[in-house]
Amino acid sequence: MQTKRSPSRLVLLACLASVAGVPVTRAVAADTQGGVALMAPDYSLTGSLLGSIVSVQRNNVSDADHALYEAVMQGYRDPDFVLMALRFAAMDAGSDSAARAVTLARLMPQQNLARLVLGTAAFRDRHWKSAEGFFALHSKETDGLLRMAGRGLRDWCHYGANPANGQEDDITLPQGGIDPVTWLALLQQARIASLRDEARTDSLFAQLDRSAVAVPPLVRVQALQFEADWLAFRHHDAEARQRLKNVGGLLPAFQLVAGRLRPGRIGTDFSPNQGLAEFYIGVTALLGDTASHDSDNGGAPNPDDDKLKDLRQLKILLLRQALFLAPDLTLGKILLAEELRNDGQLDMAQSALDGVAEDDPLAPLSDHAQAQVALKRHDLNAALHALERVVKANPDNPDILNELGSVQDQLGHSDAAIETFTHALNKVSVMESRVWPLLLGRAIAWDHLKRRDKAQADLDRALALALALALAPAEPVLLNYAGYSDVEHNERPEQALLLLRRAMDMAPDDAEIRDSYAWALLKQKGDLTQALPLLLSAVNAAPADAEIAYHLGVAYWYQGRQLEARDQWSQALNNKPEPETKALIDAALAGGPDLPVMRGRAIPSPR
Repeated sequence: MQTKRSPSRLVLLACLASVAGVPVTRAVAADTQGGVALMAPDYSLTGSLLGSIVSVQRNNVSDADHALYEAVMQGYRDPDFVLMALRFAAMDAGSDSAARAVTLARLMPQQNLARLVLGTAAFRDRHWKSAEGFFALHSKETDGLLRMAGRGLRDWCHYGANPANGQEDDITLPQGGIDPVTWLALLQQARIASLRDEARTDSLFAQLDRSAVAVPPLVRVQALQFEADWLAFRHHDAEARQRLKNVGGLLPAFQLVAGRLRPGRIGTDFSPNQGLAEFYIGVTALLGDTASHDSDNGGAPNPDDDKLKDLRQLKILLLRQALFLAPDLTLGKILLAEELRNDGQLDMAQSALDGVAEDDPLAPLSDHAQAQVALKRHDLNAALHALERVVKANPDNPDILNELGSVQDQLGHSDAAIETFTHALNKVSVMESRVWPLLLGRAIAWDHLKRRDKAQADLDRALALALALALAPAEPVLLNYAGYSDVEHNERPEQALLLLRRAMDMAPDDAEIRDSYAWALLKQKGDLTQALPLLLSAVNAAPADAEIAYHLGVAYWYQGRQLEARDQWSQALNNKPEPETKALIDAALAGGPDLPVMRGRAIPSPR
């Protein structure tokens, strides 16, 4: 989300201010009539700028792309604005947006991003020299993307121009360990050497293997795939298969597909587009994780959000460039969907995964990505179907079974969820750290079936395991559910408070955990003094949570603030509460709450 401090917002507002109330006499439309450029009406440019502000603030990439491009084509050429238009065009989907990006890049050909877009377009058109010229570091660019990726980009241009032979220049390696950027450049040389059947290929892969510790796992997975291709090409099939089996140990997600991976064909007929697209994927891996991590700032903007968003947008446009070169690159689709999901572009994330065949080696990863997008869209049925396809390919993977069981339970299929969790528990060792989430999931399902005895047994077992493995400090969610369920069922009040206090100490920024502890203080002890500040902070951090709003309303009621209590409950009903919470809110609105611990206590007069 763009904040008030967002650079994009400031650029857009400055651009609007520069044209508002000022006649636009030089705004030129794209069409001509009789050889004379048509003038765009004043309101057209202002309207495009207003549309740009709205679209960027709403984080709508496609609408922002069109509105920004329209304003530039109407003659607004502020460099920062054109650069923003280029960025959104490069992030958008489809050949039309790619063409818009090239048009915008030509307006500022010395800019780093423009050179990347123009170089990729030239590369795809097999204009190798032109592409290399764009990828060469401009004299004014002392750092940035071309500094990081330039060597690999130029190496692929050399390969495109002469795939059969022509050894690349040796990379000067620093003393000690190889930094990730140099490692990635060296990987491109190993890949290219393997395609040419060069004698130095084995030594390049060996050098990479010795220095792989500090490299992101995804790049190491790429290296294993490339080396497996090379080994299979030389008929070392058993070694090639072993390399591919190792990918699951490097990146847990690849455990879903490790048994499906096969070496790819290599040789001088290998498409340079495929090679450069794979390189772009490696570059995005070096840029790091862009998932937002929730924190409680009391509603204030997080200064790191804009940095994360800028980095995420860079990864999105790089992945778009990869798919521009190799549209069927499944790994590119999966990674793009993940970044778009992180950016809130859920429709685009879903469409990014279109066209992945069921027999594609990475299909389970694609299905899992589809499930994550569906969950973000609150489409539980779509998530269920996607996870069922993953389970079909991986019937005994406990982590995927855990996700499936959770979705089944949320859909009301609690009996099926219990079967799923039980099957998963039978596939793991009793002392593995991933046992407790399965026990927690099954306990929640038992609770939904009103089998409190079964639920409590699973929770007790999960807590004992967490204590034995020293996992509780890292997993306050378990303590929160165990303690809160005790509060809701009026069981073991002292243990409930202890568990919830520990959970809150471990996760002080978690609004739900603060609410749970406050509710325990209020329901079990009638302690309004401690509970109310915690509930207020929880509501401020999670204003759309109906259950927290209900709890705050109860606290207000017993303080004599009945109008504020009713206001909280009425707002909570607008947030689509769960049926049980809705029933509590309806009852409270009808006759007030009824906490046994508060019976007989005088309630102050309404105020």
